[in-house]
Amino acid sequence: MHLQKNKFKKNGFFKVENFFDKKIIKKVKKDITNLPKKNVDIYFDKKNKLRRIERLYDKSKNLKNINKKINIFLNNFFGKKFKIFKDKFNAKPPGGEGFDAHYDGIFHYINNNNKIKNGWYEYGNNFINVLIALDNSYKKNGTIQIAKAHRGSFNKLLTNTKKDFTPNLKPSVEKKLKFKIIDLNAGDIVIFKNTCPHRSRKNKSKLDRKTLYYTYLPTKYGFKYKQYFKDKSDSKNSTSKSLSGDI
Repeated sequence: MHLQKNKFKKNGFFKVENFFDKKIIKKVKKDITNLPKKNVDIYFDKKNKLRRIERLYDKSKNLKNINKKINIFLNNFFGKKFKIFKDKFNAKPPGGEGFDAHYDGIFHYINNNNKIKNGWYEYGNNFINVLIALDNSYKKNGTIQIAKAHRGSFNKLLTNTKKDFTPNLKPSVEKKLKFKIIDLNAGDIVIFKNTCPHRSRKNKSKLDRKTLYYTYLPTKYGFKYKQYFKDKSDSKNSTSKSLSGDI
């Protein structure tokens, strides 16, 4: 764990191999396939391929156990308690689109009172992402690519984005970054700060690249999960990162 802490301090991200048993991963994939459609949010890409499912971490015993095990690890690793803030399943089947380079949570949105709000930073300012590989992920099928975490306030980091109500980075900013391609086996996880620029390419293979993606917030900010998804539903933004990224 000492080596992992050094990597996190230096770069803002690290990988843990074989965090989840292959049997659990297989069960989770089956659970996701059988999710009741009325209790989750489903997104499709421009080609009408399944792109994302949200609000699913508590929809089965196995998904709950995934969250529980990650929570215990984060509590021990950081020496403080966390609660889940948001969740998603990314499908990326063969031909599935990638995601443009972006931060997480650094964007403006317009709420139902027509006021401009500061993305995730309306709920806290310390977010930890955990990506769980459900399939083997590598360059050809569009695995995640991560760059060293950026420092600065919401407003400072916002200047690096396109300011188009998504957290997508300006091309001039992306060009200067060194992205690390993170190869993963099913069951591996990647832990990274929300201020780590990250992206993924189109799936050019014949194999799926399914991932779960949970984001956590220190408990001192409270449990913001339901509020976040309500605000997202009420948002008047006309653009969506869920539908961007045809790379």
